[in-house]
Amino acid sequence: MDTDSPSPGFRSNLRATTSASGVPYGYTITIWSSGTVSADVLGLPHLGQILLFMAGAVLGFLVVNASAYGTLGVVTRQRAVDRMPIWAFVHWISAGVAVVAVWAADHALGGTVAWPVAGFLATAVYIVLQAAQATLAARAGRA
Repeated sequence: MDTDSPSPGFRSNLRATTSASGVPYGYTITIWSSGTVSADVLGLPHLGQILLFMAGAVLGFLVVNASAYGTLGVVTRQRAVDRMPIWAFVHWISAGVAVVAVWAADHALGGTVAWPVAGFLATAVYIVLQAAQATLAARAGRA
């Protein structure tokens, strides 16, 4: 143990943990809520439908990521902004709109075809809206 430097306190570690968890937390509540909505509307899925939901989520991430970078090739990871207003990590809009989009698609499509669409929408809508919210928050933080 390095006794020359002070150990970070609880609040410092709590800040680090919540900062690192912001976007993954929002995606977790989005994907879980979307899967639950789909199970409610479409009925409990069997393994094939679960894999379709997962495949839709993977495709949603791929499409958004490729759109952000303009390529399916090798990319350089983007560093997060160091200073951001705390409301950038409140996921009411990004998660809420994604869940409602899944609910609407489930009702409109029904059946097995709705499962991959639900995974795709949950992922793509959440990521795009969260990026928009973070962009607005970063701009507001600089003002």
